[in-house]
Parts: sequence; C-alpha cells; structure tokens
Amino acid sequence: MSLPAGRSAGIDREVVFGSCGRPAPEQTFLGRFRQSGGHRDVHALAAADRDSPARANLLDTVDRSRKVVFFADSMDQVEPIADLVDDGRSLVLCLGGHRSAVVSPALAPWLKQRRVIALTPADAAPVFLWIVPAATYDVLCRQLPLAPASPTPAKRLAAADRTIVPHATLVLAVPADAPSQAVLVAGALIHDGSYRSESEGDYSWLWTGPSKHFRVLLTGFPATATKLNVSIIKTEDPRNLSGLRVLIDGRHVGHRLSPWSDVSGKVTVDLAAPAADMTVLSLVCPHMVPDGSGHRHLGLCIDRIEFAA
Repeated sequence: MSLPAGRSAGIDREVVFGSCGRPAPEQTFLGRFRQSGGHRDVHALAAADRDSPARANLLDTVDRSRKVVFFADSMDQVEPIADLVDDGRSLVLCLGGHRSAVVSPALAPWLKQRRVIALTPADAAPVFLWIVPAATYDVLCRQLPLAPASPTPAKRLAAADRTIVPHATLVLAVPADAPSQAVLVAGALIHDGSYRSESEGDYSWLWTGPSKHFRVLLTGFPATATKLNVSIIKTEDPRNLSGLRVLIDGRHVGHRLSPWSDVSGKVTVDLAAPAADMTVLSLVCPHMVPDGSGHRHLGLCIDRIEFAA
C-alpha cells in the first residue's frame, strides 16, 4: 500500500494506493481517479473513518498470498492508518527533503512495539526506514546482514526528542548495471478518463476513452528522471498521434513523437524541473473512434509509461 506522495514507479500491479491527510479539494480531485489500471478506487484513509466498511475491507483487495507492506512519506501519513499496520505487516518510510522522521506522542506506543531498520545504499545516507514487528525483526536478524546501530534502543525515544533512530542498518545492494528508468505498466496506472486495463498473462494495456482527455497520476519519480516515455501501441486514427496534446499538471508542454507505424509510436515528454511528488500527466486525443461493437469510443492504446534519465 502506498500513500501520496508514495511510490508507484517500478512497483507491480499488486500495489493498493491510498491517500490521507490531503486538503478537501485535493481529496475530491483524487477521488476521480481509479488505480490498478482502473480496476480499484483510490482509497481515502482517515482516523475518523476507522469504522467504515470501505476501510475494514481495504486489505481484502490484496492478494492474500502476498505480504502486505505499507509505504509512506512521513509519520503524519502513518497516524491515520497505524491500526492497519498490525503485527503481521510492516511499514517503509521514505526519508529526505521535507519528509518527517519524527513520531508524534500518539504514535509513540505503537512505535515502541516495533523495530526500525535503516535501508541505505553503500556510502550514502539512509533513504528508507523499514519499521517491522518485534518478532519479525528477530527473524530478519538471522536472515539478513544487519549492522547494529547505536545508541541503545532504550535511549531512542526521549520525551523531548521523538526523532526515529534505527535499531539496525541494512546496506542495499544496487547492481552497477541497474536500469536508469522505472516503468509503470498499464495494469498499474492510476488514471481518470480511460477504460479499465486488459491483460494477457503479465502483459497489460488500456484504451483511453470515452473522454478525449486522459489523465494519469504519477508518483514516486526516480531522482534521475528527466523525461517520460509513453508507449502508444495503437490508435484507430493516425490523427490522434499527429494532433496529440500533452499537459503536465494542467499546463501544456511540448513533446516528441517517435513513430513505429502510422498508428503507433513513443511519445517523449521532457521534465523541465524536478518532478513533484505527485504529478498529473494529461493526454488529449482529438478523435475518438467507435469500436467494432459500437459500445466503446477509443482513443489511444497505452501499455507502459517509462521514467527515463
């Protein structure tokens, strides 16, 4: 589960995306989107809604064979959903920039029942805090090369200083040939203005429509990302490629089309400034074409969006 500003790039379609602590207008806007290629709602989470049926059934949407891990960008985001992060689940907190690694008095008892592992690349500052149940931590100590941290845990949460201090550190092994781009497949897109994604095995695609205006919510931009590549594998009208308009957060931006055929190609959009934690990419398709059955009006068929350096 990922909370804005969360991580969507490079995470597969089993992710459940939620939002909490957003201003009402922003929350209303997010409510127009659907996640997992259009198959699930974007979940709005708040402590005041703890008894709501939607909240109670939230994790029922996740494949039960998978281990649930929550992602958040500050402890402020954790407070409304701390009760969901029970002894069978863990939390990953992203560090850096404006993000808070300070626990509130209300969350202090919850945190004391858990252990904190700093996840860090070699020779770099920690980038994530992995907060796990105490019993899970004991297992991880036997399975992973954890380096103990200091000071001792008993001194880590003084009343005057609630900064979270790790119990241990795990150095992340990043291959030298790690790809310079992250990919969002169609089945993982969070979008407004499109039909639900379709799939065959692990491969997925979606058609925009019936609206001419297709919006996709992008979160968790890699730090190295300087452009987006949108893979359009088909359109029923070639003018949808030549007449395509692109917007970032509601503002028109230039783009480049690398055609593969008259009805397919790659659309590249440069990111002029460091991307915000949550960005809306809009594609405006000028000509919607009825499908063979006449039940749908189709614009662009998209199978992936890449964050590239």
